Amino acid sequence: MKTRLLLFALMLGHGLAVQAAPIKDNYAGLQFAQVTYEEQGFDDVVPTALIGRFGTRVNDYVAAEGRLGFGLQEDSLDIRGIDADIDLEVEYLVGVYGILQSRPQSGFSVYGILGVSQVELKASLQGIPDSNVDSGLSYGIGANYRWFSLEYISYLDEDDYELTALSLGFLVEF
Repeated sequence: MKTRLLLFALMLGHGLAVQAAPIKDNYAGLQFAQVTYEEQGFDDVVPTALIGRFGTRVNDYVAAEGRLGFGLQEDSLDIRGIDADIDLEVEYLVGVYGILQSRPQSGFSVYGILGVSQVELKASLQGIPDSNVDSGLSYGIGANYRWFSLEYISYLDEDDYELTALSLGFLVEF
């Protein structure tokens, strides 16, 4: 895992050094995300979120991107032995990322993403809320076809849980 991240960082640095050019394009988009909360010993919880993306392309291969998201729908976890469900939702997600992408061929490109995210998760048991804010390294892969995007990203990989998302969205360039 660390080897892959180091390789990605080296490729990103190489892309910045060799392909550096004035800023060409800006883009914005929205993603519908199925966020998966995984903790050992429990079933996965899958709330949904809406994530806004705002980016600037440095050149054809490298972009810098910011994201801001919030939860759309919570999901519940049934704990064995407790006569109640735990509800979990994404309160907010914010992050900054570097994007390394292939040159578009017929409107199709693939990309890798590496950055830092901060996420607040809100859980409630029988109406009693509790929230947790964590920050950490984020990494993933995605593909764009014309205006559409499909992406898998690990937003947080903490010691006791992992937060990933599978997202479908669209982008508009300006």
